[in-house]
Amino acid sequence: MDVYGENPKLISARPVQPDFGDATQEEKDQYFNDLEEFERTNVGYYFRSNVWWWRPLWMYVADVCSDVLSEEDVEAGHTNSGYLIDEEQAEKMAQILQRELILGNTLEYQKEYQDELDNLEQVDCDLCNTTGIRNDKYVQGQCNGCAGTGKKDSFAKSYPFDAENVQEFQRFVQASGGFRVC
Repeated sequence: MDVYGENPKLISARPVQPDFGDATQEEKDQYFNDLEEFERTNVGYYFRSNVWWWRPLWMYVADVCSDVLSEEDVEAGHTNSGYLIDEEQAEKMAQILQRELILGNTLEYQKEYQDELDNLEQVDCDLCNTTGIRNDKYVQGQCNGCAGTGKKDSFAKSYPFDAENVQEFQRFVQASGGFRVC
């Protein structure tokens, strides 16, 4: 997900994008380096999270910020529709997330989440129908989904959670002036 601050607190100006049709490769590279530095310095401007990390993060946020977020907010946060979480909500969320981090609750949640993932049983491999062998247009022989065992890890293990990610998101939310999930 790409999450953009609605009214971010900026400490520097966003770099001007060159005309890529006329720009040299050096100018393009410099622009992207400058943009990366701008985003790192202006934490409320942009928060980047791929879907694998975003879903557990947003589920955690929805849980601890349940008094701030409506059911519609939570559902829309799982889409990349440009849904707006307004400034007032963002300020309350930032306070709650900061409190949870300071109290150690986020780290405890991380441990419990990881324990849950670690204890998931393997599931039947759907690529080879539990035979361990594939014979299709993609793979001939040992199944690459289960290494020939007929079982594979649960898909849920594809969704990691980390307290540091929450901390980065909390800093973004605090400086975002509200945000849009795109």
